[in-house]
Amino acid sequence: MKDGLKASLKRLERLVQIRQTYVSVAEAGVKNAEREVRQLEADETKVTGNIQDTQAGIAYLQSASGHDLHTGEKYIAALKIHRKQIQQSLEKAESNLEQRRGEWTEAMREQKVIERVQERRLHQYEREDDVETQKSQDDNTIARYVRNRLKD
Repeated sequence: MKDGLKASLKRLERLVQIRQTYVSVAEAGVKNAEREVRQLEADETKVTGNIQDTQAGIAYLQSASGHDLHTGEKYIAALKIHRKQIQQSLEKAESNLEQRRGEWTEAMREQKVIERVQERRLHQYEREDDVETQKSQDDNTIARYVRNRLKD
């Protein structure tokens, strides 16, 4: 019985190590997804700033030709299209981030479950070891008592 528990503890230890790897991978996925979201948010902010700067520049032009206005408006339109693409990418990135967070949470939950099982098995192993040790001590005490009684 004790050998079976010992083998079970070794298997659980390997499983805990594997689960820790899953947690680490999931955590790295979350960090990468967060970095991507932050980058896209920064890109969107930059493009929005460029749009506003260009609109302000057009508004304050005093001697602008029709061509200058048309070029500025085309540039703004291109920036708006680019911002729309960034927003779509941002939505996907945020969705990906939520998925990665879910995977990380699940990996952590599974790891904790396995750690609790490992802890219970370890306590069971220690209890059985204590019982075995107590039996051995009892047997030695009884043997000593019997030897001493036989000598008398």
